[in-house]
Parts: sequence; structure tokens; C-alpha cells
Amino acid sequence: MLKTVCGVIFFSLVASAAKLPSEIPKCGYEEHDCIIERTNWVLKNRPEGIPAIKLLQFDPIDVPSMSIVQGGNSPVNIDLQFRNVKFFGLNTAVVHRVSGFGKNVDQRIELDLKAPQISLIGPYTINGRVLILPVQGKGDSNITLDNVDVKIRLTGKKITKNGKDYLQTDDLKLTFKTTRAWIYLGNLFNGDQTLGPTTNDFLNENWKEIFGELQSVIEDAFSKIIQTLFNNVFAALPYHTVFKQGGD
Repeated sequence: MLKTVCGVIFFSLVASAAKLPSEIPKCGYEEHDCIIERTNWVLKNRPEGIPAIKLLQFDPIDVPSMSIVQGGNSPVNIDLQFRNVKFFGLNTAVVHRVSGFGKNVDQRIELDLKAPQISLIGPYTINGRVLILPVQGKGDSNITLDNVDVKIRLTGKKITKNGKDYLQTDDLKLTFKTTRAWIYLGNLFNGDQTLGPTTNDFLNENWKEIFGELQSVIEDAFSKIIQTLFNNVFAALPYHTVFKQGGD
């Protein structure tokens, strides 16, 4: 899940050079190798966050709520709600491509990263039908994805406050690909000991078809979460203080 994860981490880090650890100096505009290096260092070494520069914990991320709802004529017709779940896996993610982050705030920004495994774990409720199978339940869940390729795309929008420019966005889009999804929904059908395990087996055997139908809905849900995180952080950070300037 992706912040954007990398954007949030990088800009949070470099916002206050006086408080940065020596291992994380500022980068120049469009100095993409530097941005990638700094971001990856933080992903690996500071998952608990850095309170002094207002970088919150990012592994796990607390997600108060998330909805995956799909109706119509889709073979996967569900209302899946998550409450107070945790998103794990960014600590092992690696950024491998960045573009943008130039002098102009109004620009296209792209980040690509890979994670060996990410998981969404916590309470859920579900009602609906998955392929030929009716599904109903409420309990604990674990949805884990292996070998995840994440792409984050956004257009910067300049907001000027008190003579300073800030970066915001209203079109952030997160997309991903995975080689395997593992699905566990606890207490299906009020804990029925036959239907529950049988349904979980069915979901895992047919994960490709299920994710194929739900891919865009899942991506939209995560895009909203990441956009909110992104905008909240950047609302406090004047854009041009993020990068090395002539006197740095």
C-alpha cells in the first residue's frame, strides 16, 4: 500500500533538514537515483516512523475503514467492508523507478515499487455472491498478496499559502499486479464448520478470476486511502523546502 507511500516518506524526511539523520540528506530536483536511495533506506530501517519530522508509522498502516463493493452483472457481486484493519508489507518494499519531482509543482509524478508480500489483516463483513457461490460472514480476515508490482501515478496541483507553494493532488491512481493472492475469511456462515472451510478453499482456488473481477474496485479503494495520506502530509510541507537549494 502503498504512500504515495514512497512520496510521503521521501517528502516527510527531507522537509526538515536540521532534524534529519545524517544518512538521509536532501536530494536535488529530479535527482531520481538519490530519491530512490533515500526512500528505500527509510522503508527498510524506519517502519515505526520518525516522530521528529512527523513521519508516522507505515508498517503496519492502520486503516480505519475500507469498502470493496461491486454489483451489476459481474460474476463477483459483493459488499465487502473492512473496519480497523492493518496493512503490512511496506517495510520490505523496494522503489525501483521514480519520475517527476522537478522545480514545477504542477507536474506528473510516477513511482514504481515491488514488494515480496503485502497483507491486509483485521475485521470484515461480507455479503454477496462470488462466481457461483453465495458468501456471507463477519469475523477476522487475512488477504495476502505475493510478489506485488505497484505503480502510483498522480498530477501535482499547486496550492499557494502565505506566499509558499504546496503540492496536492486530486487524481492519484494506484495499480498493482500480483502472482498469487491468499484469502482467509473467518466465521463464514456464522462459523459453519463445513461451509466456512469449503468457501475459503473455493476462494483460493479461484483467486485469479476473483481478483480479475475486483481489480479496479480494489485499486480505487487503495487509491483513495493513499491520496488522503499524501495530501495530509504535503499540506504541511512547502514544496521547495523539500529539495536542495543553492545554500544547502
